[in-house]
Order: sequence, then C-alpha cells, then structure tokens
Amino acid sequence: MYPIDNNLYWLGRDPPKAVHFKNVKQVHCVDDLPDIWGGILCVNLDDPEEQSHMLVSIFSHQKVWSWAMYVTHTNHYSDCLCDGVFNEQTAYNYWLEINHRLNKLSNIEQIDPLTGWLGIQRTRRVTPFKQLNYLGIYQYPIIEALYPELYSTYRYVLSEVNREMLEPEKLVDRIRVCKQCNSGHLNYVEVCPNCKSIDIDVQTSLHCFTCGHVGDQQSFLRKGKLECPNCLTQLRHIGVDYDRPLETHICRSCFHLFVEPETISNCLNCETQTETAELIVQKIHQLKLGQLGEYVYQHGKVLQAPELSIKGKVDAGYFENILLWLNKVALRHDEEHLLLSMYLPRLEEYSSLYGDSKMFALLDQITVRLNGLFRDTDICCQYKQDVLLVLMPKTKMTSISVLQKKIEQLSSLIEEEQFVLHVSAVKIPDPTINEGVKVWLAETIGNIYAAR
Repeated sequence: MYPIDNNLYWLGRDPPKAVHFKNVKQVHCVDDLPDIWGGILCVNLDDPEEQSHMLVSIFSHQKVWSWAMYVTHTNHYSDCLCDGVFNEQTAYNYWLEINHRLNKLSNIEQIDPLTGWLGIQRTRRVTPFKQLNYLGIYQYPIIEALYPELYSTYRYVLSEVNREMLEPEKLVDRIRVCKQCNSGHLNYVEVCPNCKSIDIDVQTSLHCFTCGHVGDQQSFLRKGKLECPNCLTQLRHIGVDYDRPLETHICRSCFHLFVEPETISNCLNCETQTETAELIVQKIHQLKLGQLGEYVYQHGKVLQAPELSIKGKVDAGYFENILLWLNKVALRHDEEHLLLSMYLPRLEEYSSLYGDSKMFALLDQITVRLNGLFRDTDICCQYKQDVLLVLMPKTKMTSISVLQKKIEQLSSLIEEEQFVLHVSAVKIPDPTINEGVKVWLAETIGNIYAAR
C-alpha cells in the first residue's frame, strides 16, 4: 500500500518544519533520494541553471515519475517538469492523491515513465520550452529528462501522437526548420531572382520611348532636366516621352532589373540555402495523455515499437497499389526498377533487453541515417514492424553495389553495437506480381525472414 514513506524530502538549504508530513529529510544530492514509489520532493536552489540541471538529473531515477515534485523558485523550465511552487498543505493533498492512484495500478514497474507521469496526475502536460541556443529552438524538457538517449524529441512526439499515446492540446508555435539539419536558426535574405546574389538594391529607373533605353534616374539628369543619355532626347512628359518601369530593383552582380526580389533562407548551422517553400514546417504543441495512452496506463498494455519517420513513407495498402501499377508500366515499356528490403532482425529483442527509451533512440538514429540515403522519388513503407521496403524507380540491379557501399557507410555511423541491418534487393518487373501483389510480397518477406 502506498505511501511507503511519509517523509518530505528537501534538496537544498533551509528545510522547513513539518506540519503534515512525518519528517522533513534534507538531502544534498540526487543519490541521497530513496528508491521508492510515490515520494515527494522539493528543490530549493537559488541559481536557475543549477536548479534545471538538478531537476533533469532527478528524473534519471526510474521511479521518480511517480513522485510529487516542487520547487521554491519557479521559472518556465521548472514549469515543464514540476508540479508548482511548494506549499505544504497543497503539496500534501496532491501527494495523497498521487498515492491513491498508485494503489490502483496493478503492474507499476511495467508502465512507461512518460505515460505514468501523465497518467498519475491528469493536470500534467508535456510542455515545450523555447531555448534559443537549442538547435531546434523548442525542446520538451520532460521527454529529454525521461529519455536522455533520444536523438530528436520532436520526432518522438510525432510518433507518439500518431500512435495516440499523446494528444495535441494547444498549438504553442509554428516554426520553419532547415530541411538538411532541422535547425530553427535561419536567416531570411532577399536575393536576385536571376543569379541569386544578395547584392541587390532599390533603384528608380526611367524608360526612354524614343530609343528604348532603361537606366537609373540619375543618369538621365542633365542641367536640371531629363535627357536620355543614349539618344540625347529631352524627356518632358511622362507617358509621352518616357515612363517609370515596374522593375524597381537592380542586382549589382548581374545588373538584372526586377520588380520583387526572391527570399531564401540560409541555415546558420549548416549553411544550407533553401527556398522558403521547401523549409520544413513544425507545429509545436502542448500535449496531454492520448486515447491509447489512457488505455495503456489503465490496463498496462505492452507498448509496441514506434514506426520509423522515413521521408516518402506510405502505408501498406498504398505501397501495394503503387508496386502493382509500376510493375505493369515496367512490363509494358521494358523498364527496370528496384525493390530494396531492409530487415532489422533484433528490433523486438532490443526493446525487451534495453527498454523503450533506448529503442526510441536507436530508431531515431536509423531514421536520420536512412533519410540521407533515399531520394525524393523513392517510396518507402514500413511493411512490417521490422521490415522496411523501398521502391526505387528507374534504378537497375547493377546499381546495387553503389547502394551497398552507401548503406554500409551509413550503418557504420549508427552508435549502437547491437545494431544489425539485413538488406536485399529484387528486380522489378516480375510477372507474378500481377497475379497477387499481397502474396508476392508475403513470399518476398518470407524469404527475408528465412535468410536470417
């Protein structure tokens, strides 16, 4: 029965006298905290940065998600991790409520920490925090504290929203990030639409009707009058002798005249130049426990591995239709395509051995590396939990050696000794696909499993 421990733990100076709790126990570091469920802690540190580091390190304890957590000095970062500013009466009631809910959980040790943290107290939210020295501008402190191995908390959030473990509650911001490195630190600059030079200027021009000469207005001024520098015609009446062109900008590099400049973004992190329409738009939400998350919290359902966030990815039904159509086109026009199969044989084993957070971190790394391999025209499908199919149009089997080298290079960058990737390729077209694409894919994947 909870609570196991009726003490208030106080990290920092000036511990108060207990009124509602049995004792106030002062601790000086994270290692001094007991390994219990449903405790209560208050952090009393004056330095905001020290407080933030301390809060993150506290969440490294496996059972701390079930604790009531308070601070004496609040800020935006602590609001993302804690239950508010300490008041003993309020904290005591809150702590009792948490322990009452802990008693209703049948298998507390199997609950995912984030699901448990949100489920044990329904007022808690996954809140984004704006950090200007952070690559992606926004971070989710509670997710980073619970899963420090994650490569990208934003992709983790997208995956959990897709699975309905989390549910967007409020749109906090909408930002654009670099398509190459996902940095939100972008500089928007106007450039010449002809040569893309940034050396552009505003210029008032005149157009002589007599000879067609167009130039800067200053070059037409002669003794206080307007005169064409090319044909020496005096320009007296606008609309009769001359007019002002719509082009009000000039490029100092190529001398191109234009109406409006183009706007491109320069990534301040990797220096990639990108058209603004090609930037990745990220919606930053405050999130709560989703529908599936509620079910998992209540019933203790074992979580499935999340899907890879590969670009160009489609669902299984769509992939089957595309494969069938492309196969018929290839047969008719004597074309050749490639179907690449990527098998991760130890994904389920990895999850059971190392836990969900390690598995998410591994999938993040795989996602980043594979996204650098595939082309925009390639169609990907996570056909099984551990099998990724990639349809590569206009790619011949003779290219497999080049692809093999790229995949080997990318695989070597995965920072995980247990990572194993089996890759095989099948040439398209195949007449048997037309007889039943589902059967053909089942046989193909069966061969992949058999070759393990």
